[in-house]
Amino acid sequence: MIRLPSALLGAALLLATPAAAHAAPTETTVTGILHRAVLDTFPAGPEVVRTTVATEPGTTLDVPETLARGIGEGSTVTVTAGADGAVERIHGRTAIASNESVTGTHHLVFVPVFWQAGADASALPSAAVFAAATTGVDAYYDTVTAGAIRFTLDKVTAPQQIVATGCDTDAVETAARAVAGVATDRFHHVVAYFPPERSCGFAGLGYVGSGGFVWLNGYTSTHVLGHELGHNLGLRHSDGYHCWSDDARSDPVPLSGNCQPEVYADPWDIMGGRATGELTAAHLDQLGVLGSGGTAPVTAGQPVVLAPLSGGTGLRQVTYRSGTRTYYLEYRDGGRLDQPLSGAGTGLAVRFLDTAMDGSYAHEHQLVSYHPAMPVLRPGEGWNDPAGTISIRTGAATAAGLPVTVDGVTDTRAPSAFDLLSPTPSASLTSSRATVTWTPVTDDTGVTSVTVLLDGSAVATAAGTATSATVTIPDGRHTLQAVATDPFGNTSRTGTVTVTVDGSAPAGTPAPIAGLRAGETVGPASVPVSVSWGLTDPNGVAQQRVARDSGAFTTIGTTVRRIDATVKPGVRTRWQLAVDDNLGHSGTVVGGWNTATLNLRGGTYTGAWSTVKGSTRLGGSEQSTTSRGAAVSYAFTGRSIGLIGTRDKTTGAVDVYVDGAKFGTINLRNGVTRNRGIVYTLTWTAPGTHTVTFVNRGPCFNVDAVTTIG
Repeated sequence: MIRLPSALLGAALLLATPAAAHAAPTETTVTGILHRAVLDTFPAGPEVVRTTVATEPGTTLDVPETLARGIGEGSTVTVTAGADGAVERIHGRTAIASNESVTGTHHLVFVPVFWQAGADASALPSAAVFAAATTGVDAYYDTVTAGAIRFTLDKVTAPQQIVATGCDTDAVETAARAVAGVATDRFHHVVAYFPPERSCGFAGLGYVGSGGFVWLNGYTSTHVLGHELGHNLGLRHSDGYHCWSDDARSDPVPLSGNCQPEVYADPWDIMGGRATGELTAAHLDQLGVLGSGGTAPVTAGQPVVLAPLSGGTGLRQVTYRSGTRTYYLEYRDGGRLDQPLSGAGTGLAVRFLDTAMDGSYAHEHQLVSYHPAMPVLRPGEGWNDPAGTISIRTGAATAAGLPVTVDGVTDTRAPSAFDLLSPTPSASLTSSRATVTWTPVTDDTGVTSVTVLLDGSAVATAAGTATSATVTIPDGRHTLQAVATDPFGNTSRTGTVTVTVDGSAPAGTPAPIAGLRAGETVGPASVPVSVSWGLTDPNGVAQQRVARDSGAFTTIGTTVRRIDATVKPGVRTRWQLAVDDNLGHSGTVVGGWNTATLNLRGGTYTGAWSTVKGSTRLGGSEQSTTSRGAAVSYAFTGRSIGLIGTRDKTTGAVDVYVDGAKFGTINLRNGVTRNRGIVYTLTWTAPGTHTVTFVNRGPCFNVDAVTTIG
């Protein structure tokens, strides 16, 4: 509940205190009009109901809702406050607000507001934005009420600066009402908009059934504005009602002794979550726009056919009283405004009001959830209240509507026990498509359907006489279960089985490919390479084998992803990988063709170079320089290049340039003389044309040859 600032509360009480100079009384009594405003956070959290008594324009007292319970909005009441300013009693009620009609045209005046500090007038929307917001709300109510309730924009006032600290809703209301200049009646609404203010903690705030005032915290959407204006029209929230069979709340059921209301959880109604679907029949009835024959109470066993709510005509609601609860039934067919909300399902929506519920929930419609994420009873389904009070059965939907019968609970016997036959427990499946089979199931009134659950969610529904269904199961470990349902909603379940699914062979990405191997010795017919690849499988690799070209495969360890090998210069080579996973899938991954080259005398040399002969050099000699800045460049097309040369105590630093840009520096000094070694390699992810230049920076640089892989 939002408390008024203490200074303002004191002022309100002083206005009612006699002017004679004597000690302040221990109690103060004032008379005013009772209002309720609902602070809406939408899915972020529960609603907050603020109950106030307006003693005169611009002066209000906060009142505990527990003291105001049962008093209608708009009632004239007498309030007694103690010496500390806290309201202690409400009594002397002189009038009860009548249920006056709200049909007709409602007039909106928008008052843009900005704070003394922080936001300024430049952050406020234009008048066109408020006009568009009005158009959206008018179109919504025009549709759902068949033109009985309309909204029009009278004006947008000049921006008003509020001198206040924090989220002072009363200061906003006082300032807005002062400039709006409209009548205080059920057809005129003042809408105060201010830029987003985090300290307010709500998206919108509106009086319920009286007061004609709305606060918008940075929102102008049809949902938020239409929701708050719905409060002004007298509507409360449309909630969800979630129940579980166990204390851990892991097994959802329609109703039980372990339930929790969830504010805003209705997936359609503008008075629920962030949706602008069809307004519930109960709310349409409250607004007086269901029309003649639009609603009727039903007696036990009386069959009726509910017309689609979206159709706008016919019997669209039946009610049934059971104990402290009144049930409201309507048929959602997914038409008109409900079309974008198909995920909520089509069928019978069942709501109730329960006078025994605590707080504001006693005034709000609770939507019973029959399926996870799909609250409706689908056509042909039935349900027994576990408390044994009522049963609801639905028939097949037709063009005329949905057949519904509400009765006492006449069948509490669950279908017979049955078992899953396949897949068997701990089965390993090599296809994502599986046929689930079960033993026949019977029931004294017949089995309506058998539903297959994958990890607790329905993935297939078969006829009650069926004993199998085909399902799609993603890779990995999963649980399967079947649930049989009779026409009264009684169910029996098989045990669960766990299966492991792998619908595809191991994936080798990237495919095996060779790159030059630095630090190894090159021979005239032997270039050292490393062959690498990627390999994944959800169920693990059981065996892998590798082969050159189409030669024999060699088995290697399951975790190996690289092997060393040699290739012949000028010979096209490719590598293949054969893999088996732990479920028996086999696959072969083949790499692309590539060819190694050995260039003994190529390249472009600049600076002073000399030829050094020796039997340990490729081709019997190599090029050597002791001149700083002497360089050799190689232009080639491929994905890997290796420099071959001699490393010893005299060699030193060499700069490397790739395509004209310096790439790095290497140090070729070595304590032991080594000839014909690959002293440096560069490898790209894909073949391309490149120029690589090596520039001497040390005492000596020896170049024997260069090798590449295309």
